[in-house]
Amino acid sequence: MDTAPFLAYLDGRQVRWQLMLDECVDDAGEDPRARLLAVFDALRSWAASSPGFRSCALVNAMVELADPRHPARSVTAAHKRALRARMLELAEATGAPDPGLLVDQLLLVYEGAIAGHAVGSVEQAADKAHITARRLIAAATPHPLDTFWAGPDPMSR
Repeated sequence: MDTAPFLAYLDGRQVRWQLMLDECVDDAGEDPRARLLAVFDALRSWAASSPGFRSCALVNAMVELADPRHPARSVTAAHKRALRARMLELAEATGAPDPGLLVDQLLLVYEGAIAGHAVGSVEQAADKAHITARRLIAAATPHPLDTFWAGPDPMSR
């Protein structure tokens, strides 16, 4: 199997995701909590904008490629590490006492939302993940709750 086209596909998916994430983070304004939550804004946008959105192409690649030496596995792992690093940078700006733990919790919610959406076990998985992430961020950061955090429930749209 020629892996070059497959690797190019994975890179293309990652570039499109990164552009969407960057746009959401920029649109979130100056509040560091909102900028971290923007990861979940991007997830909601990604799920809504991708017809037939089923799952994460990177996770799908990892599942399908049993050989741990396959080049796509290292590419996929690098992309996932990059997401964690970006989220950690955003979490550190919030003043959370343990930003690493917060990011790990948020990544579990993020990946769980994708899986829940893919198998159909959770309706509106991306929206519910957004609510959960907002609550985790609010609980983990020293800032007082304000109208942004106590604002309308995004599920009521």
